[in-house]
Order: sequence, then structure tokens, then C-alpha cells
Amino acid sequence: MTTKSKILLVDDTEENLTALEALLRRDDAEILFARSGTEALELILLHEFALAFLDIQMPEIDGFELAELMRGAERSKYIPIIFVTAGARDAQRVFRGYESGAVDFLFKPVDPHAIRHKADTFIGMDQQRKRLAEQYRQLQESEALLREAVQAREDVLAVVSHDVRNFLQAIKSGVQLLNRKPEKLSDDVKAAIHSRLTSTVDLMSRVIADLLDMANIRNGQIAVTIKPEPAGKLVSEAIAVHEPLAEAKGIRLTGACDNPDMVVSCDRERVLQVLANLLGNAIKFCRHGDTIVVSAARLDDAVRISVRDTGPGISAKDLPLVFDPYWSGSADRRHGTGLGLYITRRIVDAHENRIWIESELGKGTTVHFTLHLEDNAPSAMEEEGSATSC
Repeated sequence: MTTKSKILLVDDTEENLTALEALLRRDDAEILFARSGTEALELILLHEFALAFLDIQMPEIDGFELAELMRGAERSKYIPIIFVTAGARDAQRVFRGYESGAVDFLFKPVDPHAIRHKADTFIGMDQQRKRLAEQYRQLQESEALLREAVQAREDVLAVVSHDVRNFLQAIKSGVQLLNRKPEKLSDDVKAAIHSRLTSTVDLMSRVIADLLDMANIRNGQIAVTIKPEPAGKLVSEAIAVHEPLAEAKGIRLTGACDNPDMVVSCDRERVLQVLANLLGNAIKFCRHGDTIVVSAARLDDAVRISVRDTGPGISAKDLPLVFDPYWSGSADRRHGTGLGLYITRRIVDAHENRIWIESELGKGTTVHFTLHLEDNAPSAMEEEGSATSC
């Protein structure tokens, strides 16, 4: 809906303002009054006017001076000005009025039909300008959405052409190995091929899931189903899933909870997805001998879950970028889409909680996120002295 146009009436006589307002009153316009040139200039600083009617004979700043001041300011130089005066029909005064920037010069008593027609013309022009401005804004928004959609398509194509192709090639290689003569395949070789194929399929599934999540995010917000869940159980389950991969790299993965019985309000599958993304990143970047600790601690009316590692850390310049889509801390993008942390943040946002990262090069990284504590969760007194492993 187009906003109302504003008309400025400037006259030092109250009766003149009342009479002019009665002639110009209309549904699509808002009329503002000024009883002096100074008051008019103050209103011009606060409002955008479609039209201004100025009296000429005013104390301090007369109508001619006010018009010249308006024309000299960028904000008001294009406001159409119509002089309304009860003075003599002096050609010299009319000429000065037009010279000062007026579009018309009316003498009192004014013709009601003429003044309404002039108001119709300039209000119509202002309404058309507003509609064009709104259309232009909508066009810019549409162009931005189109650019975003094109970029999303290119990103998806890049992932599909690079990551998924690599996964398919790995599967093809494994199948070709299995096609060898049975006597050439020992049990250890078969187990290794099976493990590689399983890992590849899991990674491929994760990439596809990330892309689907990204599509859902672009169409709105990730949906979550909130239920009570024991915080300690969530941590323990995430550790159990990732422990074999951590052990294979020589990384020690442990857990710690203030109280394993703390109950949080969350979507279990989505929180496990968050932990999977965080642990997957930590294991990916940690080296042999590093340590990863997943902890849950009471924080006022929330539970703070943290994934702390002793890995290489993140540089200060990269830290603000880690939650951006398609950002990767590694030059090698073959093991993911770069969407994990972005999706992780959006999942935490969907829970109406927060996530943040603390990191320093050479000293490791800690990612914290919070979950709301259930109303019937244990009190701080009950938890005191109950810290234990998950």
C-alpha cells in the first residue's frame, strides 16, 4: 500500500491555514502546518513533502527567502512550491516568485477548483513516484534472490561434480577390486574394501543430506521437534558413534557432564547432527595424539555443550567466517561440502539458542552451544558435586 503524500502549508495567519487545509483535505494526503519560515525548515528536515504552499508576507523569513532556502538544500530543492498571497497583482513580485523556484503563483481569494486541480496533479505525481520506488525496491529484492538462487545452483553443481564424482569413483574402484579372482582377495583385503566402501557411502549420504538441509534453509528455517532429552545420553551417543574413527587416527575422545541426568528441550536427531558435524570436524583436523573432550555443563537456565580439541586451531582472520556457507578451513574440499558448520548454526538457531567458537592457532578449538533446560530438570543444589563422565 502506497503511503500518504504530505503537503506543507506555511502561513503566519491561523485563519489562512484553516481555510487552505479545508480546501486541500483528501484521503491520500497528510497536511502539516508551519506558522513561520523557521518552523517550515524544521518540518522539511523531518518529512518528505509532495507539495508546499507558501505565504509571502511573513515576519523574519518571508516566502521568497524561504523558497530560496528550500531550493538551496538538497533535501528540499525538488519540492514543488506554490505561492499564495493576498498582495497586489504586481508583475515584479510574480517574476521574483518564479525566479525563487515556484511552480505557480496564486492570488487570494483563490479559486477552489484551481487549487484542488493543482494539488491533484502534484499528489498524483508523488504517488506515482512512490509506486515506482516500491517497484524498484521489489525488483532489487527479486534480483538479489535470483542471484542467490543462481549461486546456490552453481554451488550445488560444484559439489555434485567434484565431491559426489569422487565418491562414485571410489565406489567404482572398490567394486573393480571385488571383481578380482577370489583367490587373490584375502579376508583382510575384503575387510579393507568393505570398510572403504561403507565410509564412502556414509560420506556421500552426509553430502546429500547437507545439500537437502541447505535447500530447506533457503526455503525457510530448519524444522525441529522439541522433546525432553537427557543431556548426558546425547553426549554419550555422539561419542560412541565417533569413537572408532577417533581411535583409528590415534585421537583420544572422552566426555564429561556436570550431571548426566540433566534434561534439555531439543530435537534429538538434530542435536546429534550438530554433534556429528562438530566431532567430524574435530577428528578431521586433529592429529595423532590429540584429545577431544565433549562436555555438558549447567549454565543458568540452559545446558552448555562443548566440543574441545587440542588440534591446530583456527586463525583469527578465519574465525569470523567459520559459520559461512561453503567455507572450509582446509584447501582439500574432497571430504565435505563446507556446509556443516553453517547448517549446525541454523539448527541451533532453530532451537532459539546460540553457538560460538573459541580458538587459537596451535592451541586447539572449542565450540560451545546451548540448549534450554527442561522446567523439571534437577536444581543447581541437586547437581552440586555430581560431575562425572558421560
